[in-house]
Amino acid sequence: MNKYLKIFLILVAIGVVVGGGAVYYIFNMPARDVENETPAYTLNAEVLYTDFSNNEDAANLKYGDKVIQVSGVVVDKITEDYQVSITLNDEMEGINCAVDSASYVENKEFFDGLNTGNKITLKGKCDGFDMIMGVVLTRCFLINK
Repeated sequence: MNKYLKIFLILVAIGVVVGGGAVYYIFNMPARDVENETPAYTLNAEVLYTDFSNNEDAANLKYGDKVIQVSGVVVDKITEDYQVSITLNDEMEGINCAVDSASYVENKEFFDGLNTGNKITLKGKCDGFDMIMGVVLTRCFLINK
């Protein structure tokens, strides 16, 4: 057998083993536990929005992909099946919180009775700034009732 063919086949075999290991690792990674993770920052919704509107890049570096606890006044609530989206402080310049479905099921009566003007504290993962939705938090969990 040609020397170069043997080297090529060995490299292909190593690539298959390493690639398979990487795929296995990625698909079997444990999910992030946002509910029990300690928040990196605890702040008011107005402060969080102001940080993003003043300097989006710096705010993304500071808050991006971190768990944040935010307090604010509910200005909008959208409920569909087991999904709740809550907007805090201002519909056009606010914090949009997508409530985790487990938190919704656990606190269904509270979320169903939640009205605009109520003060609420949520903890979730900051996904950054969106021109339409404002600052986006996902996998949010209720902190106070």
